Amino acid sequence: MHAGSSGFKVITAYCAAHITPLEVRFMRRFCLLSRIRPLTFTFKTASRLGDWPLWAALALSLLLLGGPQGRLALLAGGIAVALSVIVFKLLKHRIGRPRPFESWEQLPCLLAPPDKFSFPSGHTMTAFAIHGAFYVLLPGVALFILPAAILIALSRVFLGVHYPSDVLVGGLLGTAIGYGVAQFFV
Repeated sequence: MHAGSSGFKVITAYCAAHITPLEVRFMRRFCLLSRIRPLTFTFKTASRLGDWPLWAALALSLLLLGGPQGRLALLAGGIAVALSVIVFKLLKHRIGRPRPFESWEQLPCLLAPPDKFSFPSGHTMTAFAIHGAFYVLLPGVALFILPAAILIALSRVFLGVHYPSDVLVGGLLGTAIGYGVAQFFV
């Protein structure tokens, strides 16, 4: 075992012992809002739109109406999403953080998760990767993507499939990937 792996285990153990219990306390309170049916409906819808329908509608709109700059942003966003998927899949399997509802029985799960592991949030990472790319190439459209990305991130915590740190890191990594990819197109 090399030093990097040892340091990684220390960080993971520290987070599990100190950060995760704080997140669970927050999630217990946040999840109480699930009693409000319209709010639950809104978060379920946001999460499902983040699967692919929102991004497909955005892509179709840009192909038809976006002109050369819109198609360039679409290409950068697509590359950023592909890279994000690779990164989050590698991280999820490497880290292996269980979903919140699997480790804390008092936390509900209101939507079936797409895979086994929690960290980082793939939905959040891809949403923010698109935002990061568009921030550089189509800033006007990025203003509309940001609220959607935030709502998708919040939905993942609200629905009990991710810890807050999963979406925070997913958002940061996704933004960095999207922004970085877009720099090649400027």
